[in-house]
Amino acid sequence: TFKPGDTVHYAPAHGKKENGVVKSMCEDGIHAFVVYHCGGEWHKFQDYTAARTSIADLKEGWVN
Repeated sequence: TFKPGDTVHYAPAHGKKENGVVKSMCEDGIHAFVVYHCGGEWHKFQDYTAARTSIADLKEGWVN
């Protein structure tokens, strides 16, 4: 289970992987709100808009 502040990467079955930070978890238990774009200001991730993302498509940590 992820929690706010965790570094993750979006890893869909097909497509590009993308790094992000979990902003919050959805009450449905199957989605998280993840900040993907913050101009490199990851320490301010809470100030940025997050995208609702299926937890099934998230993996722990960042990728290069």
